[in-house]
Amino acid sequence: MCHVMKRILACSLAAALASGPPLALAETPTAPTTTRTAAPDTDKCPHSERPEKATTTSERLAPGQASPTPLPPVDSDEPCGTTLPEGFKVDKDVVAAAWMVSDIDTGEIVAMKDPNGRYRPASIIKALLALVVIDELDLHKKVEVSEESVQIDGSAVGIGPGGDYTVEQLLQGLLMASGNDAAHALAQEMGGDEATLRKVNEKAAEIGTNSTYAASYSGLDAPGMSTSAEDISRIYRAAFHNPTFARIVDTESVDFPGWGDFDGYQLGNDNGLFLNDPDGIGGKTGFTDDAHHTFVGALDRHGRRLQAVLLDTTVEHGPRAWEQAQKLLHEAYKVPPGSGVGNLLADATSPAATPEPDSQTQSVNSSLAGVQGWLGWVIAGAVVLLAMCVGAFSLLRR
Repeated sequence: MCHVMKRILACSLAAALASGPPLALAETPTAPTTTRTAAPDTDKCPHSERPEKATTTSERLAPGQASPTPLPPVDSDEPCGTTLPEGFKVDKDVVAAAWMVSDIDTGEIVAMKDPNGRYRPASIIKALLALVVIDELDLHKKVEVSEESVQIDGSAVGIGPGGDYTVEQLLQGLLMASGNDAAHALAQEMGGDEATLRKVNEKAAEIGTNSTYAASYSGLDAPGMSTSAEDISRIYRAAFHNPTFARIVDTESVDFPGWGDFDGYQLGNDNGLFLNDPDGIGGKTGFTDDAHHTFVGALDRHGRRLQAVLLDTTVEHGPRAWEQAQKLLHEAYKVPPGSGVGNLLADATSPAATPEPDSQTQSVNSSLAGVQGWLGWVIAGAVVLLAMCVGAFSLLRR
């Protein structure tokens, strides 16, 4: 019965997104939070080791579970307060504890606040899961949904047992609607929760993060969960260079399958910046009671792609998370390229974009790999045979 209610809620959300103001429901918190009148003071690096203490039971340790050891503090010259280029003005309505605006292609950091402070990511961490899935699974593969996936906690896209879903459709549910049910279903295809969590953290390390530990692959709070504005900027820089990821988050709506007696419906993107800014190219929303609101959004203006990351922000004072990000991005576009305050990568190189294969290309590549392997053995055998013949000829000459 619970999964039926989730499906009804998912369909209601889709209808609300299609007919009403974007994000009217998607970012509504489940518990009241303190209204901020200004961004928290981070000049003295209050979160250099770990996020602020949880106010809920979300990170309560299980019996016998040891408290996770925090990651080593980042050895960096970057200050913990606000670092701005000349003339950059931060709107008073931007009340995030940490944020960063950076160039997706060059890696230039335009402006930032507490870049290495540790905060909870909420659902924006789903980008790591998406990148692992894209690396490992065929987008056209059919996925069988279990009752366990349907019953998973948190936000849901509304999948059901017996539904006919491909990996790509579950990725759409993961990134466009932040479905924890889709996250769980995808994780089972990659070997289960433990294996997927390991792969997600390996992906974070591969990208070059310093403060990120994914205690859950969906973004639900759990002991040890941690990231930073600089880490999330690195993660989404890599993600936006992935053609499959970039295409999905840059999609306004798709036809999503039904299951059982439920018909399919139009799944809408829940990212308000993408929906409301003409230059929007996607991103990700996030919220938990302890992470507060988190957000990633990107714009492409005349070929210059800038992204904004917000951690630990609130919306009770007025502007929503996407509107706060928009204020930062519009200000950042006033800053000429090369006039920023740092760089995400020392060499300032761009990640190489991987062409997006279709199923036919994947099949051809697999066949070629088999042929190449077979040819390798043939050539190796020929080399050995030639060596034996040469040896025998030498003995005969003697």
